[in-house]
Amino acid sequence: MLVWWTRHAPGAPDEAPALARRAVAHVRGVDPADVVVGRRCPTCGSTAHGAPMTTGAHVSITRGTGVVAVAVSAVGPVGIDLEQRRDELWPGFDDLALAPGEHVATTDERLRAWVRKEAVLKASGLGLTVDPRSVVLRDGQVVDAPHGIGGCELHDVDPPGHLGAVAVPVGAVVAVREVTP
Repeated sequence: MLVWWTRHAPGAPDEAPALARRAVAHVRGVDPADVVVGRRCPTCGSTAHGAPMTTGAHVSITRGTGVVAVAVSAVGPVGIDLEQRRDELWPGFDDLALAPGEHVATTDERLRAWVRKEAVLKASGLGLTVDPRSVVLRDGQVVDAPHGIGGCELHDVDPPGHLGAVAVPVGAVVAVREVTP
């Protein structure tokens, strides 16, 4: 199970597809030219949007300000998310992101909760079609979630200036590295 991230110049062409192909090729032991990463929406079935998918591996993609990251696994579903660190969040963030009774004190803790929840929801294949408030975290672990969501481990992944998380199959060994475009 690997996580690759790279710096991405604002305004430059999207590097996520090429990075995903390279990472999938690495996991599968094939040439990146032989890898196709497409999309499929879990709600409507469209291939124009939705979760990334490929043959022979599970893949998740996220983009932040100046950063692109992918997670790839041959052993089970993965999800990755990251957010740029900031001093404050918009009003109402807690009502959108946190379950009743779920409290976090700092902006970093709020962002960490968000990226962990989104990583879990991406790993489920449903993403934000599921209300993130329905996923309850405690001490960095999923303690309550709708049926079929969870059953994964969370690992924090923090490229410079960002907070991130990856949800991986239980027991998966996670290798994280920065790669050049």
